Amino acid sequence: MKKKTGAKILIIIFTAFIAVMGMLYIFMPKTEFSETEKRYLMSAPKLTLSNIKDGSFSEDFETFLADQTPLRTLFVSINAYFELLKGNNGSNGAYLGRDGYIIEKPFERENLLQTNLRSITEFSESISQPVSLVAIPSKGYVCGDKLPKNAMKYLDGEYNKIIKESAGNIKTVDVTAEFMNSADKDGFYYKTDHHWTSLGAYTAYRAICREYGLTPEEKSDFKIETAEGFYGTSYAKACYTLAKPDSVELWIGKNSLGKADVTITEGKKETASDSMFFREHLKEGDKYLTFLDGNHSLVTVKTGNTGGRLLMIKDSFAHCIAPFLAENFEEIVMVDLRYYKDSLKSLIDTEGITDVMFLYSIENLCTTKDIIFE
Repeated sequence: MKKKTGAKILIIIFTAFIAVMGMLYIFMPKTEFSETEKRYLMSAPKLTLSNIKDGSFSEDFETFLADQTPLRTLFVSINAYFELLKGNNGSNGAYLGRDGYIIEKPFERENLLQTNLRSITEFSESISQPVSLVAIPSKGYVCGDKLPKNAMKYLDGEYNKIIKESAGNIKTVDVTAEFMNSADKDGFYYKTDHHWTSLGAYTAYRAICREYGLTPEEKSDFKIETAEGFYGTSYAKACYTLAKPDSVELWIGKNSLGKADVTITEGKKETASDSMFFREHLKEGDKYLTFLDGNHSLVTVKTGNTGGRLLMIKDSFAHCIAPFLAENFEEIVMVDLRYYKDSLKSLIDTEGITDVMFLYSIENLCTTKDIIFE
């Protein structure tokens, strides 16, 4: 009798759960963007004769159901910690390390480092301006003491050797050695994001100035504003929701005071700003967008300071270091080759560029297929 009663209770609980979930699916508002996972979620697919025939409707509908699952973040987080308890640290693409660090696993994609270095050196030989390469090490390499015991090996050291051997006449800035030899390296990366912090960017800025023969501004010359509550891309990938948020620091230089004539160009559309810091993003989840408004095809920063005119061919790490370099350059032109498809040589001539810098994370140097020049 007790077994039957217990079975009935389980059936009632299960049926109630299914009913509640069904009601939530129907009546809860659908979410377009997941702040936790930092991606757009699938909307309900339209039913057509063609997508029924090719089977895409069923696939899209399954994705829609998965993306729009009520309490999705809770279930994803429970699964992440369950895998952790099973000993599968890193099974979700990121390790939960010591001291609250969430560190993305090293890439396991095709290594295009030699191909990209060849493209960069060939481009440098086709222009008269001096060219430098700044390769930013991964958080997992610099913060290796924070990794769990079962972590995969990060090969940044080996990649740096290849870069130095293949750079030719390109001036290389060894940010990896700068970081590894610093007592402050624990503060060079966000705990919940793969990007470097303002302190990390400032340390790299000093190394760049040394290579360029420039005088860097001292740390005491900057006014620092702090914003709390930043959850980054590593947090989004891992969904360890018990992790504590990072703080974002804006270092305001004494020369620029964060001010500049900033022009963001996307195709024929231009957007102007008088600051390198887009503070409206401090109210959002992805606070790293505060630095020059995130990824864009072409960004021009005119500082009013004395110095040369720098072309930065870059990934998103450049956004945080640009306000520091603005202290030493009259103009910085930033190009993202994922989106910019016009002639770089014409841009160099038009803007009167004096120096060219490639600034990429080592992972992107090894994996991107966008370092291509016409």
